[in-house]
Amino acid sequence: MPETPAQTSKPPRRNLTQEVVEALRKRIHSGELVPGDKLPTEQMLIAEYGVSRTVIREAISGLKADGLLNSRQGAGVFVQEPSRQDEAIALLSGNPKTIASVIEALELRAAVEIGAAELAAQRCSPAQEAEIFSRFSAFRQKVLAGERSEDEDFAFHVAIAEATNNRRFVDFLTLMGRNTIPRSELREKANLNRDPDLENRILAEHKALTDAIADRKPEAAREAMRVHLNQSAERYRVLARKAQEK
Repeated sequence: MPETPAQTSKPPRRNLTQEVVEALRKRIHSGELVPGDKLPTEQMLIAEYGVSRTVIREAISGLKADGLLNSRQGAGVFVQEPSRQDEAIALLSGNPKTIASVIEALELRAAVEIGAAELAAQRCSPAQEAEIFSRFSAFRQKVLAGERSEDEDFAFHVAIAEATNNRRFVDFLTLMGRNTIPRSELREKANLNRDPDLENRILAEHKALTDAIADRKPEAAREAMRVHLNQSAERYRVLARKAQEK
């Protein structure tokens, strides 16, 4: 009997960078590392977490972007005091592994991004349209390769926000952060294989958005974003429940 797609699909890939980010973030939030403390050297972190130098550097770069670390020339990397903006980021990003947090974040995104899609269809420049196509293509390649696609998914939505030519939309998505797209984390927690059909449905929704914006159809773009985020809410609700059952 031939194997079904679900049986032949690859197990979820671990995101080593995200694992190191979360481990270091926990050490900071727990008080093990406090503002002013120097982070262990790259070599020490490589030995501690058993990952490559590239993974460590990417993790540190991500925590710098989140405002939790800063570099001092010639001295190393240090923990820094979270700013009020960082606290706002934490408030908005929430815990991506709980049903309530994911759904609430998607509701908030829908209130903003539906309008962003409409404006993008009205205002996007040829260069911005090309960027949306580029981000869609990058997402499509990851989906077809069976790889994690959350970063490319987020970048696609940011490209649409940029095409509104209103920087506040971009600022909003940046503040929300990529934790609003936690598909792989939820799948891994629930010990579920990647679902190619689900990924292809998301790909089709992204294509509908891309086409509506490229065709300069504001109402169609608005509806495509509404459908996409509503469907996303339902998908995350199912995944989050399965994750919490584990």
